[in-house]
Amino acid sequence: MGLIYPDKFIPLAEMTGMIVQLDRVVMKKALTQFKKWYTAGLNPGKLALNLAIKQIEEDDFIAFVKNTLDSEDCSYKNIEFELTENQIMNNPEDSIESLQKLSSLGISISIDDFGTGYSSLAYLKRLPINKLKIDRSFIKDLPQDTEDAAITKTIISLCSSLNLKVIAEGVETEEQKNFLLENGCKFIQGYHYSRPLSIEDMTKFLIDRNI
Repeated sequence: MGLIYPDKFIPLAEMTGMIVQLDRVVMKKALTQFKKWYTAGLNPGKLALNLAIKQIEEDDFIAFVKNTLDSEDCSYKNIEFELTENQIMNNPEDSIESLQKLSSLGISISIDDFGTGYSSLAYLKRLPINKLKIDRSFIKDLPQDTEDAAITKTIISLCSSLNLKVIAEGVETEEQKNFLLENGCKFIQGYHYSRPLSIEDMTKFLIDRNI
């Protein structure tokens, strides 16, 4: 089948329950490389890791996170976990309890794909989150699409009111970037800056920019 993209294999992994093991393998590999960059004198910033909701439902999850971070000597404040809005809203009460435990360790938490689910503002203010990520579906037609522009500006305003950081996903053009910056979104992610990089290319990226 050739290269299989996440939107194909992740639903299958979730359905079979293999997403928990997959998450943990990815987490360990990412933390190991993250530590190597720091040891080499580079500064890759924060490591953002996607987290499946099934993962935080595991009884040993918090212990696994602590043991994994401690074994790599990683600072908790340099780690960020991302969960999708829909995942959290499937069982908000349990999600709040589990995420509060993560937050108490100093780990940042962000809601991915925000705007595509059905978040209740009552739950949103109770979640121990640091950042909302505006879903790429609202970004791709900016600034021409007036509805997407209105939704994007509303999410940015909401984050400002709740004292949350906001990041836009899927930014590919200078026009999109300028619109977001002009409306108060200072964190931007997408091909406009870089496509996904291999370890070797990312290392070169950090060295070339003296990061």
